[in-house]
Amino acid sequence: MFSRFSVWLVVRLAEVVQRVRRTPDAGMETADKILWAAVVTIVVGVVGAIFRDKLRDFANGLTVTLGW
Repeated sequence: MFSRFSVWLVVRLAEVVQRVRRTPDAGMETADKILWAAVVTIVVGVVGAIFRDKLRDFANGLTVTLGW
């Protein structure tokens, strides 16, 4: 026997699937944001690798200047 909760859960899941089928591009916005985040992460990593010593010296200079 199915409980009321399991029937409710199946109905809700069917509604969500039907909504996604009506708007198939709904996931593209999320994928686009994830790709942009990946690009930004890669660019920051490359810049950090290129200017590693300068960034470290800058951070050490701040530490000495601020008295930490």
